[in-house]
Amino acid sequence: MKLNIDKMGGISAASYLSAPNDALLYRTIMRTLYIEKEAYHSQMSTEELFDRLKQYDEFSTVTQDKLKSALSQLTEWGCVSPMQDPRRVRTIEEYQNKVYRYSLTEDAVIIERMTVELEQMFSEGNTLSSSLLVRINDAVRDIPVVIGDKSNKELNEWWRNLQEDFKRLNRNFSDYLFSFYSVKGEKLITSVQFLAHKEKFIEYLRDFITQLQKHSVKIENNLKRLAPQTRDILLRRMTESEMEIPRTNSEMISTEEIREKIQNEWNGLYAWFVSSQGRESTCNSAMEYTNDIIRKMVNNAILLMQLQNAGISRKQDYRKYMQLFADCENINDAHCLSAHVFGVMHVAHYKYNSACETDSIFENAADLAPQVFEVKPVTRTYKPRIKSEGVALRSFEKEICRQKKIEAVRREREMTEAYIKNHRMNLADLTGQSLSGEFRITLLKWIALASQNTRKTAITDFGRRFRLIPSHDYITLHFEDGALYMPAYAFEFGEENNE
Repeated sequence: MKLNIDKMGGISAASYLSAPNDALLYRTIMRTLYIEKEAYHSQMSTEELFDRLKQYDEFSTVTQDKLKSALSQLTEWGCVSPMQDPRRVRTIEEYQNKVYRYSLTEDAVIIERMTVELEQMFSEGNTLSSSLLVRINDAVRDIPVVIGDKSNKELNEWWRNLQEDFKRLNRNFSDYLFSFYSVKGEKLITSVQFLAHKEKFIEYLRDFITQLQKHSVKIENNLKRLAPQTRDILLRRMTESEMEIPRTNSEMISTEEIREKIQNEWNGLYAWFVSSQGRESTCNSAMEYTNDIIRKMVNNAILLMQLQNAGISRKQDYRKYMQLFADCENINDAHCLSAHVFGVMHVAHYKYNSACETDSIFENAADLAPQVFEVKPVTRTYKPRIKSEGVALRSFEKEICRQKKIEAVRREREMTEAYIKNHRMNLADLTGQSLSGEFRITLLKWIALASQNTRKTAITDFGRRFRLIPSHDYITLHFEDGALYMPAYAFEFGEENNE
C-alpha cells in the first residue's frame, strides 16, 4: 500500500498531550469532555467545566479567564468545537460576549480514547481467544450465501464484523507475543518467580495453538475454494455499500480510495491464513514464534532449577557430620563412619552390562551367583581372535513371513470389499451390524493415512486408492471388542489397481 505523504505531517489535535505549559489542565479538560460524551452529554458550558475543575485540589487557583484561555487554545488546535448557546443570552452584551458550549471534535475523541486504552492496557492485558477463529471461519464459509441473500447494508455490517474479528485476532496475538519478546518479557521468563506460573503459560499457549491449527486449516481451505468471480462480486458490492453511506464533506473520499481500502482489507485477511508464491502465511509464522516462546520457557525453567539446586547450602549437613565424628569413641568408629558417609577411599570400579537374575532392590549381592568376565589387555598390539562363521540362509523364514503378509492383506480385502457399494463405503450404514476387531483396526488405519494430507486421500494395502469424506454427524459402531463413537466418515474408492 502506497503512503499518502500529504497526511504524514504533525497532528495538531494531539498537541495537548505534550504541551510544554498547562498540559495537566488541557488533559483534564479533554478527559472531562470525553467522559461526558460517553454519558451522552455531548456539550458542556464554561461554568460547568469550571465547577468540575474546582473539585480537584490541583486546580484550586484556576480562574475562569484561565479556563477560557485554555479552551481557546484547544479550539485553535482542533481539539474542541465551540457552539454559541443562545438559550442563556438575555442581553445584547451577553450575545456579543458569546457564551459558548464546548464538545470534542472527532479527531480528539479518537485520540482521547487511545489514551484511555493506554492507561488500561497493563490492567486488562491481551487474551488469546479461539472464538474469534470460529467466527472468522463461519463468516468466510458463508461468503457465497451472504452475497446472494443479503442487501448492501447487511453485507456491509457482515464485512465490518468480519474485519473487526480479524483485527482483534491479529492485534491480540501480536501484542501477546510481543510481551514475551520485549525487554520486560525477557526478564519475566528468566526470573525465579516465573517458575510458579510456567505451566499455566505453556498450557495456555499450547491450547490456543491447537485451536489455531484446527481452525486455520478450515479457513485456508474455504479461502482457496472461493472462486475469483465470487471474490470480485464481494469486493464490488462492498465498494457499492460504502458509497451508499452518507458522509460529511470532511469525510468524503473517492470510489477508487474505497475500492483500494476494501481490497487491502481482503488481501490482509487472505495473507494471514494462506501461503502463496513462496511467501509463508502469517498464521504459520505466528505458530513458529509461539513454539519458540514455549521452548525458551522450558529451557529457562530448567536452567533456573539447576541454579537453585546448585545453590543449596550443605552447611547443616556438614555440621551434623562433624558432630557424629566428634561423638566417635575411637579411631575405628571414625573409620567406619567415614566409610559409611564417604565410601571406600581406594576402590577400582568395574562396569559391565550383563543380564540380571532379579530386579528386586532387596536382593543381597552376596546371594547372587558369581559371573565370569573376560578381561582383555589394554594394549595397541592386542587383537581379538576372529571366529569364522558361515552365513545363515533364512529364505524359508522370509517366505513364511511373506505368505503371512499376503494372507493378512487378502483377509483385509475380502473383509472390506463386503461393505463397499458402488465404489463407496458409508460408515453410517454399518451402525446396526456387529463388526470384527480387525475391521476396526483397518478403519482407523485408513483414517490416519488419509488425514496426513490436505486432499484426504491414501492407498490401501491391496493397492486401491480412496478419499476420506469428513462429516459433522457422529455414530456408534459396535465391534467384537467394544463400541466406538466416531464421526460418520465415508470412503470413496477409485478404480481398482491390478498392479
